[in-house]
Amino acid sequence: MTTNFWDEDGNFDYEAHFEAGEREKATATAERIGYPGMIDTFLHFGLYGATVPDELFTPELLAAMDTWQVLLETIEVTEDGLDIKTLKRQHETIDRTIHTMIGD
Repeated sequence: MTTNFWDEDGNFDYEAHFEAGEREKATATAERIGYPGMIDTFLHFGLYGATVPDELFTPELLAAMDTWQVLLETIEVTEDGLDIKTLKRQHETIDRTIHTMIGD
């Protein structure tokens, strides 16, 4: 995939270039592990690239990451303020749990 990182003024967007590279690494890792639908989750937790061993991706971690993503997607489509508050609390809890699981 080729992306143009030059803006209309002819300046190179280094940040967009860097982010695209990180997304490519997260995509490759998600596909290698067998979870291509969770690229944003791999990216969020920094779990991508050659330095992350496959052994880190235990069934428990992958289940937690799946829960994290489902909660995030549910929050995005929920309209009730009380439901959103509860979902955000659950999302924060699983976020902390994942950070603990990966030693972050």
